[in-house]
Amino acid sequence: AYHEATKLSYINLANKPPLYKSYGDLSQVPLPDGLSPPEMPALQAVAGGDSGDGSLVLDTLARILFFSAGLTKKRVLRVAGEVHYRAAASAGALFPVEIYLVCQDIPRLEAGVYHFAPAEFSLRRLRSGDYRSQLLRATADHPDIATAPATLICTAIFWRSAWKYRERGYRYCFWDTGTILANMLAVSSGLDLPAGVVAGFQDSQVDQLLGLDSQREASICLVPLGIGSGSIPAWDTLDLSELPDHGLEISGGRVDYPEMLRTHAASSLVSPEEVAAWRVSRAGEHDLSGEDVEEAPGTPLQGKTQNSQPPSGPLGEVILGRGSTRRFARQSITQSQLNAILVSSTREVQADFRGPRGAGLLDVYVIANAVEGLPSGSYHFSSEAGEMKLLWEGDLREEAGHLCFEQALGADASAVAYFMADLDWVLGRYGNRGYRAAQLEAGIVGGNMYLCAHGLGLGATGMTFYDDEVTEFFSPHAAGKSLMFLVALGVTDRRNRVRPFRSRVGVLLDSLARGARGMPPSANG
Repeated sequence: AYHEATKLSYINLANKPPLYKSYGDLSQVPLPDGLSPPEMPALQAVAGGDSGDGSLVLDTLARILFFSAGLTKKRVLRVAGEVHYRAAASAGALFPVEIYLVCQDIPRLEAGVYHFAPAEFSLRRLRSGDYRSQLLRATADHPDIATAPATLICTAIFWRSAWKYRERGYRYCFWDTGTILANMLAVSSGLDLPAGVVAGFQDSQVDQLLGLDSQREASICLVPLGIGSGSIPAWDTLDLSELPDHGLEISGGRVDYPEMLRTHAASSLVSPEEVAAWRVSRAGEHDLSGEDVEEAPGTPLQGKTQNSQPPSGPLGEVILGRGSTRRFARQSITQSQLNAILVSSTREVQADFRGPRGAGLLDVYVIANAVEGLPSGSYHFSSEAGEMKLLWEGDLREEAGHLCFEQALGADASAVAYFMADLDWVLGRYGNRGYRAAQLEAGIVGGNMYLCAHGLGLGATGMTFYDDEVTEFFSPHAAGKSLMFLVALGVTDRRNRVRPFRSRVGVLLDSLARGARGMPPSANG
């Protein structure tokens, strides 16, 4: 038994979970095709601004779904076979996120609860009727839910990420949700439609409405769309009978990772009082500047206003042409480009976990490898002050490659942005639910950086990392903070294939691991 349990093998392709959830036996509502891509410049759409007042019709809903989570293209590769590409980035192309819709009657779509099927670009009806009051109840009467004619719900199928990333896959579910939300919010902004993120709700009520087995698939967040909803029926008049167990196909040989389920259960909200307390907790603000740390004066950033941003491509074209960079050319980007990406990507998001003045949960650090007009080194970026503060000057390519899990992408990138959170403060303020919010916000900021970088003709990619070494690297400024996610930025190499890499840091650590610790060196060295 021991021998069998300790065998090594590469990833098990035989039990890879399917990428699509099928409700083939339910009523289908085809979504309109031939949709015109959003034309607003990508940086402007990401930066957002005042809430719009556009009306929600089926064509608008279809554009939001397609440019957020739609199947954008297919390719047949010699080794992999047919590969599907989606509108938003996903770690390992595993796509753990599903999207559901709860709506009143809107033109050409009856009120109901629907599942979005990206492969067939349609909606499948799970329930008929207006069930928005169930969401209003689950969110303790959230005002945006009350006024929205429709709400999208993002869920995560845990096994899709855990198949490759094991227990760590729980983090990836939130990163992938965040990249979808980045697209969703930017597209809504480009269509002049109000949208926001609601992360505080009674998990069991939303999961029940969607007919989910929360041990396998669970709700992550809600996105109310639009304003001017009609009257909402009382929740106690709704048919909330259990839905048939269909739609979720799990591959044979699924492996359970109890730590993921325990973490999700521990961060669930179970009563209206807990949800209301969650919303009240956002009243506090947190200084992310790095207390008690002596700093050099910061470098003010240009590009804080939309008028001073460099021109960027139309949002729709950017999304359709987007793809994760596999290799960066060691070329410089301009300080104007980096500034625009940082400022636009960290703009205020309408979310129930951000403070009353728009303060987020994240602290952004940067390693600049090749940025014209900016000395190479490590920096702290203050979105509120709009400036970069130099922490350490020098060539840090090797260190960046090592911190990015020994990947050449970190070493070759023009800059790498790290999104860190003071989890002690977050959990103290928001409870365990705050962990989800910090990971989700990191995914949103990362998704924003994808859009901004590609809008400027640059490349971007998210990566995993050595957690504690990142904290140590940016300390003392980052002492006590934890890395949530990172994104590398730069010029995509024409040979966009992974480059083998071994950093000097990694080589040194391997050498030290082989040494006889505590033994004096021999006479022969």
